[in-house]
Amino acid sequence: MLGLEILVHSVKMVIRNLKQALQISVVPALIGGLLAIALFFLFGIPFEEFDSETTGFPEGVTAASFTGFMLCLMVVVLGVMLWIIVSWHRFVLLEEYPTGLVPPFRFDRVLAYFGRLLMLCLIALVIMLPAMLVMGLMAQASAALGILVWVALVIFLTIGFYRASPILPGAAIGKPIKLSEAWQATSGASGAIALLVVLSILLQLLLQLLASLLLFVPVIGVLIVLFSSMLVIPLINVSILTTIYGVYIEKRELS
Repeated sequence: MLGLEILVHSVKMVIRNLKQALQISVVPALIGGLLAIALFFLFGIPFEEFDSETTGFPEGVTAASFTGFMLCLMVVVLGVMLWIIVSWHRFVLLEEYPTGLVPPFRFDRVLAYFGRLLMLCLIALVIMLPAMLVMGLMAQASAALGILVWVALVIFLTIGFYRASPILPGAAIGKPIKLSEAWQATSGASGAIALLVVLSILLQLLLQLLASLLLFVPVIGVLIVLFSSMLVIPLINVSILTTIYGVYIEKRELS
């Protein structure tokens, strides 16, 4: 039951190191929030005028300025996410403990991580395009068959991502490995990864259910939900990648 062991280890990794998780994530998230607010003023976007009923652009906002704003906002959000992810990988795999309030922003490692993540996304896109054409043809003959093909494609891509994922922590810690090396190292792991994916989905569904119940608790319940949804769950997902790297690349024993 290696898939279960990886998930349990990843959850325990976050719970045991909540202090470090807070040190690594809170200030970068606050910095990202402040930069996002600054972008509204920089591009002259009146964010108070955006709501669910807004159509078109507010007065004085052009398509060009809004596009520039969205691109910069994406860069800020992605940059902060990768800053936290890379710092967490380095903390777990290199025992690089955070010191001070702000974890170091390692631009070279963040850029390397982004490059490999982009490569995996492009590979998935190349696979998905012809597969979706086939799925569309099958769906015309049978909607049920089209859905089955779609589910099979998602499972295939998810397992493939996890098998290739060791290239990401490797980039974060400055020990890059080739995609072929990651694929070879995880040979025979598809069953364990499939179980891991199913169990992690069930865990997140359970956490969301508990969160929906906690929302009825004034203040404290809302704070717990925000804390788990914005910190604990994302770090568990990152920890799964870290654990896969540790098990299949560094041959670490799970404890």
